[in-house]
Amino acid sequence: MHRSVTIGTTVLGRPIEAHHFVPPSYAKPRDPAVLFGAIHGDEQVTALQLERLITDLLERPPGRDTWIVPCLNMDGALAGTKNNARDVDLNRNFAAANWVAEHKAGYHPGAIPESEPETRALVDLIDRVGARRLIACHATYRVVNWDGSGRALAEEMGRLCDYPASGDLGYPTPGSFGSKYGVDRGLEVVTLEVPYLDIDEQAWTETRSALRWAVDLPT
Repeated sequence: MHRSVTIGTTVLGRPIEAHHFVPPSYAKPRDPAVLFGAIHGDEQVTALQLERLITDLLERPPGRDTWIVPCLNMDGALAGTKNNARDVDLNRNFAAANWVAEHKAGYHPGAIPESEPETRALVDLIDRVGARRLIACHATYRVVNWDGSGRALAEEMGRLCDYPASGDLGYPTPGSFGSKYGVDRGLEVVTLEVPYLDIDEQAWTETRSALRWAVDLPT
């Protein structure tokens, strides 16, 4: 079963859409998964990846309850900007233990943690469905990064897409999604980084098997 759900609105009032897929009745019980893309509006290639995954899942359902948010930062995507309409970097806006107000140019974390409607929409979704497998799609590195208990999943996804897997991106990420849900909460968090910024089908063809694996769909 598939349904489309509006989980919130952006700063400018645009709907944030999620696609919900229910596994078949014979699937083994597994924790729900949430996948999202375009938390940075200039990484629209990640929305393409997840839209292609949705198409695959319409043909064959996943092996676990799955929620996909192709474009979290719709205002930024339409404006061609990394940050949202209030110039906040949404991946520095989460209520992680390491959130700080001080920031470098371009990394404004918001006035307070989870000040932004886009951040709250994602947080509320994860809380509501009880997701414990969390996949963030990003650009423009070529790596599968893990936080929390995500190492085994990241390494298998990396093997499937021939990307290196790493638990360290090499720079601090205060207030990030991975900091809150991986480091602080110990959940299975994987960040799939593709080396493309422009919308490029190769991002999907390279990562298709890895993304299918993440939702327990045969590769």
